[in-house]
Amino acid sequence: MKTKADKRKITVQLWSPLLKKLNELCAAACLNRDAYLDVVFTNEAGMLMSELDGKQNSDGAKAFIKQCFAELKDFQQVSFTLTTETADALSQACDQVNVWRDAFVNRVIYFLVAKSSAIESQFDFKFQEHTDAIFDDGWEIKALLLGPRLVAIRSFICDDPFLAIRAALRSEYPDSGGRLHDLPLGQPIADTSKVRGLAGFTVYLEDKYVPGTQENRQWHQESEELTRMLLDDDFPTKHEGSK
Repeated sequence: MKTKADKRKITVQLWSPLLKKLNELCAAACLNRDAYLDVVFTNEAGMLMSELDGKQNSDGAKAFIKQCFAELKDFQQVSFTLTTETADALSQACDQVNVWRDAFVNRVIYFLVAKSSAIESQFDFKFQEHTDAIFDDGWEIKALLLGPRLVAIRSFICDDPFLAIRAALRSEYPDSGGRLHDLPLGQPIADTSKVRGLAGFTVYLEDKYVPGTQENRQWHQESEELTRMLLDDDFPTKHEGSK
C-alpha cells in the first residue's frame, strides 16, 4: 500500500489551454487527475526511451526546443502528485533523451486532450482510414462491453493511452514503426513562432533542423542547391532523363 512517503510533487509549466482542458475532461470522466497521469507518465516514460532507442538531443537542439516552448507564452505553474517511481522514471527518461521535462509533459498531455481532428492535422492522416489497424492492435471491444463495467474502465485506463495514434502511424507510415515520440509537433523548421506552432512539444530534433548549427547551414545549402537544379532549364525531367 502506498503511503505519503511514496509520493512526490513535480512542478511544471503547463500551457494554459492544456491545463483547462485536462481538468475539464478528468472531472467529466470522474477521474482523479494525478492518479491517472501517474499511470500515463509511467507508460510514456518507457515509450520515450524505447521509441527513440538511444537517440539524444544535442544541447543546441534541447535549447531550441525550449525556445519554441517559451514562444507559446501562455503558461501556468502546476504541481502533480505522482508516485516516486513514476517521478523518477519521468526524469530519467528525459535526461536520457536530453529534453526538458516540461516539454515532454506538455506533449503527453496534449495527446491526452487534443481532438482527433487536431491529431490528424499534425500527422497528416485520417483515423477512419486505419480503423482495421487500430482494432487489430487494440482491445477486444465486445469482450470489454460484455463484461463488468469497472473491469472495462480499468482496462482502458491501464492500457497504452495512445494506442490508436501509434497504430494509425504504423499503418499510414510503415517506416515510422508507430514511434510517436520520434516525430515532431508543429513545424520546427519554420522561420516564425506563429508557423512553428506546437514545435515546443517536440522531444527530439536532429541538429540539421536547429538554427545556427553547422548541420543546419549545410542542410540549407544542400536544399538551395537542389532547388536551383530543379529550376534550371537545362536540368532534365524524369521523362527526358529516361530516354
